[in-house]
Amino acid sequence: MPRGRPADIMTSFRAQAGRALDLLQREISRREEDIREMVRQLEGWRSFAGGSPGRGRRGRLATAARGPGRPRGVKRVSWDEVLASVPKRFGVDEIMKHPGAAAKGRAQVYPALTRWETSGRIKRIETGRYEKVRASKPTSKRTRPAKKK
Repeated sequence: MPRGRPADIMTSFRAQAGRALDLLQREISRREEDIREMVRQLEGWRSFAGGSPGRGRRGRLATAARGPGRPRGVKRVSWDEVLASVPKRFGVDEIMKHPGAAAKGRAQVYPALTRWETSGRIKRIETGRYEKVRASKPTSKRTRPAKKK
């Protein structure tokens, strides 16, 4: 058997493996650049939306710097105060004039309207228009029933 043959096969195999590794390395580099571009876009959108860029655990980008819950600087809204600030007959536009409700946004006003309506504090007089039924004083805290032993 000729001795040159196995060396040629190994040389050929090494050359093919080298080309495959080069292709793989180029693909990895291309995808890493794509990811860096997406992170730049994310940061741009985050700054446009008023959020702050943050890194979570292990250096990964976090969706919010403080995790779940209220972001920094956003205070709780006293919806009783919001109801007290609107006229006897009102709509969502009048509610949105209150700074606390405006900070929360229109999407949070509708659940407040539903709570007020189910508690009997307001009634719907027509589509998008409401009327106060009774004085908008804060309701007393609910008490829990005693635990059974």
